[in-house]
Amino acid sequence: MYNVNDVVIGGARLSNLFSSQDEKWHSTFIRPVKNMYSMSRVQEVEGTMDVTIKLLFDKLRAKFVSTGQTCEMSDWINFFAWDTMSQATFSQDLGILEAGSDDKGFLRNSDRTLDYFASICQIPLLDRFFDKNPIMRIGPPTFAWANIFSLGQLQKRYQEENKDTKQDYLAKFLEIKEKNPELVDDNVIILWLLSNVLAGSDSTAYTMSAAIYYILKHPEVHKKLCAELRGANLSLPAKWKDIQGLKYLEAVMRESMRVHPGVGLILERVVPKGGLSLPDGRFVPEGVVVGMNPWVINKNEAVFGANPDNFIPERWLQTSGESDEVYQARFSKMKGTDMTFGAGSRACLGQYLSQLESYKLIATMFSTFDVSDT
Repeated sequence: MYNVNDVVIGGARLSNLFSSQDEKWHSTFIRPVKNMYSMSRVQEVEGTMDVTIKLLFDKLRAKFVSTGQTCEMSDWINFFAWDTMSQATFSQDLGILEAGSDDKGFLRNSDRTLDYFASICQIPLLDRFFDKNPIMRIGPPTFAWANIFSLGQLQKRYQEENKDTKQDYLAKFLEIKEKNPELVDDNVIILWLLSNVLAGSDSTAYTMSAAIYYILKHPEVHKKLCAELRGANLSLPAKWKDIQGLKYLEAVMRESMRVHPGVGLILERVVPKGGLSLPDGRFVPEGVVVGMNPWVINKNEAVFGANPDNFIPERWLQTSGESDEVYQARFSKMKGTDMTFGAGSRACLGQYLSQLESYKLIATMFSTFDVSDT
């Protein structure tokens, strides 16, 4: 049985997947799958997202619309996010939406682990006494369930007669293994599967929940968004090809991610050889760990304009009298500064997958239901 803290690949632990400091390890094992996460390629799994969107809406209609009961939407968005990533990865969900609850404790364990990371990232030394304690581990829950589920799906796929017809990420990873047997084995595939399910669920759920919250807390935004969506006569679930040109939807989603990014920790990097000279003249020696927090960078008034703490989708739109050239320069500066998905070579691998899922869900939800916060 695999354990996320014990699997060793290429001399590095599987937990290094979430480390920002092992650049060689990261590039070696992420490069083969990197092109699969471009916006053009993630659309290949759009159909699997439609399956989960339909299931979510069926459950909402049965449990809340037909009964008039109030829905705790953040719970159901969380269920949806986890099942969507599982569906896109394995062509099978985790059964959370169907159950209508976290009956297996997957989400609860994930929350406890993230709570642990939030504290340990501030005082890393404590990790040696808790998770890395050589006598008795006192760390957070492991992701053993995700290992077991992923390994089970991998073994099941090997036994399927129609495995070549699947269009999910597991099928894509097996294709890479076939072409690169010297680099990719089942351990590496498990690593990639875990990166999808574990790294792509909670953060996207935060984005979708934040978008719903801010839309409903700002009636004018709600009104303008619904008018744009319903004026577009979208087929439902909404298709990416139909919504990518909706300017106000894009503004709402970008502003939701800017104001409420999915990661609230410092994104760390190690200063390379030769050191780093900052614009103000200070010098940072090589080997020093530096970092920026998206929740701070995304509130830079010099970049994002007045009232950066406020939710104002219009800041992403061209203003009256603003030339195309000035607007494009301003938009590019905001987009380039936004740290929601990190930046540079270590930007979030699944950012377009997350955007596809969140844009589709919000567009479909506000095209289908009359949503209110009361």
